[in-house]
Formats: sequence, C-alpha cells, structure tokens
Amino acid sequence: MRKYRYHIAAIVLLLLLVLFFRQHRSSTTLDRRETGFAIINFEDIERVVIRDGKDELTLDLEDGTWIVNSVFEAREKAVEMLLQTFGRLRAGSPVPRSMLGNVTEGLAGAAITVETTIGRRTRVYHVWSPGPGNPTYMIREGAKEPYVVEVVGFSGHVASLFVTDPGYWRPNMLFGYRPDDIAEVLVYHREDESGSFILRQPGPREYRLYSHTGEDPVDDINDSLAVRFLANFIYVPYERPARENELELSDSLTRAGYDHLVKVTCRDGSVSDLRLHRIISGYDNGNPDFDVFRLYGLVEGGSEMVIVPYHSVDLILRTSSYFKPHGR
Repeated sequence: MRKYRYHIAAIVLLLLLVLFFRQHRSSTTLDRRETGFAIINFEDIERVVIRDGKDELTLDLEDGTWIVNSVFEAREKAVEMLLQTFGRLRAGSPVPRSMLGNVTEGLAGAAITVETTIGRRTRVYHVWSPGPGNPTYMIREGAKEPYVVEVVGFSGHVASLFVTDPGYWRPNMLFGYRPDDIAEVLVYHREDESGSFILRQPGPREYRLYSHTGEDPVDDINDSLAVRFLANFIYVPYERPARENELELSDSLTRAGYDHLVKVTCRDGSVSDLRLHRIISGYDNGNPDFDVFRLYGLVEGGSEMVIVPYHSVDLILRTSSYFKPHGR
C-alpha cells in the first residue's frame, strides 16, 4: 500500500483540481445551455413562427419554396437573411442584477416570440429591446436567465429582424431593406435637380446629406427625419409587372430619360435602382396629361418593367429640403 500512496495522492489531487476548475468555470463563463442562441445548421430550418403581440406570421418550407401564412410565396432574399440571422446570433453578457427585474418584465409583456423547427426539434426565443440606445435582450424558453444578444455583422436592434408584417415578405418588392443595411441613397428629380440629393449612412445612426453629385455637403440636417426616410425602404412594393403592350414602350422610355431615379447602395456592396417615368394618359390641346395614380418603373438597369402606384414611392421621392430642421 505504501508503494502506491504517491500514485493515490496524485490521483486525488488531480480530481480536486478538476472539481475546482469546473466550479470556477461555471461561475465565470456563460452556460452553453442558457446562451446557445445560434443555430449551427440554420439552412435546415423548415418552419419559422414570429409572434409580436396579436400579430403572428408563419414561414413554411414546402417543396423547396417558402410560403407565408400558407397564402403566398415569400421573398427569397428576405428568408435568406432571416435564416442567416439565426446562424449569427451571439450572447453577450448576462443581464446585471440591478436590471434583471425590468428586463424580465419587458420580456414577459412586450417580447417578440420566435419559434424555429428542424424536423421534430423546436427552439423558442423571446426577444425584447427597450428602444433606441438600449441593447436587445433574449432568453430561450426553458432557460433561467436572459442575456444581451447581438447578431454578428448587424449593428441595430436584433428584435427588428423579426418582422410580422406580411407585406415585408411579399415578392413584388421594389425595395425591402432594413435601415441599418443601407449605406447610401441617391434620389434624383429631372425637373428639380436642386432638390436632388444623396443621403449617406457612414456608421450606425450617422447621417450625411450631399447634393446629387456627391459633393457640396448639407449641414444641419434633422437626424430623426433621416431615420424616418430610411425606414420607408423596408417595404416599397409595385402593383404588377408591365403587360405586353406596355413593354413595347420600354425602349422609348429609356431614350426619353427618367423623371425620377432612386438608387440604393447597401453595406454589402449590392445596388438596386428604380427609374420612374410618368404615364401619359391622354392629350389636351397637344399637351400630355399624366396619370396621377401610377408610374412606369424600370428596375435593375431597365431589365424589368413594372407599374408603380404613387403611394408606394411618394415617401421616398423626397427633396433635400425635407431633411432640414424645419423643412418639408
């Protein structure tokens, strides 16, 4: 026995060290069961349910196509962005004890609930943000504590990524961008060149206004109006694709030049443009009368022609005076 006493002592010491480090680690690192927000195999998700108060939206993968509320096909890019969001979720720090009561109350009463399903496995999140300037909090159903959460590569509120408005998911979209994803917007008016502008967002909640040439910066703009303007790009739909007789006009419209141009550049480098042309509805003494309800729209450099209601684009066809503290 004496022969093995050093071996036994070494084994006991090793066991004590293991026990110590386990206890120490549990008190200083995040419990993976509590903070496992990211879905590694997010591309295998088959169903997503988003609930915000009384509003509920479902996305179901049916024969390779995502369907919204069992009614219409979802916009492919929007679904792709949502699935990637699940893969990039990261837990930050636990909620401080001094704030735990308020955060728990907010999660219970105002949180967005998100369910994901892969096969027979369902994962449920509750997401809540108190508002601008505050972090986003998340808790997985069955976990003990909420955590501050973020999405890698996204600087805004995580809760804003889970949209219950069916319009956001419709495929007949001219623009469908989250404000934080936009780097620059150019708006050009042929008959009001002085009111044309470029709005840039160099960083989160940073806004710079320029003339349409990208020069001549405009000082003293109202940042809240810039926020409101960019929010209009979340959902800009068109009415329908152009019919065959209307498509015959596309070449002449291109030669005549557009009446308005809206060009959006995103942080990932992607660019979308919309060229708007007034529709001639008739003539009065040789002068054209224009349709007051609709416009022709040429998208993606003129490769597609659509009919655009004025009410879809009136909030993005602003002039530079809109952003001044007392301008409209």
